[in-house]
Amino acid sequence: MMCMLSLSPGGERSLDWLHLRESFRRHVSPNSTVVEIGASNQARSDELAAMCREYIGIEYFSERLLPSAGNKSFRNGDWQKLTDVVPANSVDLVIASHVIEHVPDDLRALEETYNVLKPGGIALINTPNRRRLPRAIIETWTGPRKFPWWEHVREYVEADLADLIRRSPFHDYAIYPVALGLHASVVACLASVPKAMRGYANFWEIHLKRDSG
Repeated sequence: MMCMLSLSPGGERSLDWLHLRESFRRHVSPNSTVVEIGASNQARSDELAAMCREYIGIEYFSERLLPSAGNKSFRNGDWQKLTDVVPANSVDLVIASHVIEHVPDDLRALEETYNVLKPGGIALINTPNRRRLPRAIIETWTGPRKFPWWEHVREYVEADLADLIRRSPFHDYAIYPVALGLHASVVACLASVPKAMRGYANFWEIHLKRDSG
């Protein structure tokens, strides 16, 4: 079990992004067409685009749109209406980091993800755990956080995600816990989450696969 320390939790060394990036690396190929939801980080977009044939970045806020260049194109769009800007059955891989907790209709977002994926295509999504260890400790005294909170429409425990996915078109899925501990101005946490502490992980990473037939 490895302990990692970072002084830049919002940067490229954040454990949730590192884990998601490695999952992406395992599924992507040089011939892949990739869609990133919430594409406003130039360094991350460049990194993803370097591993695929075509990269399409979808950003809800037009003022955050990055310039298209090379194999990268950026489009103003809403995850809940993804087929308005991305053709159905055209994408090998969809990735979204810390976006689904902001989306009013998360089920619709998953339905649209399914629609744009090719048969057998993969979606990789991460999101905060509502009962992450620091939050669970705080709520012992304060009571559960009420949502919406800041920009988050909701946050999820594992059962919430399982229920959401079961209501979606996806049948093949896995939910992974990512990191355990302090992930704030300084990151000091376990990269591998012990089974007994799974429910207190900092983040969830969801892998979804569209049916092949």
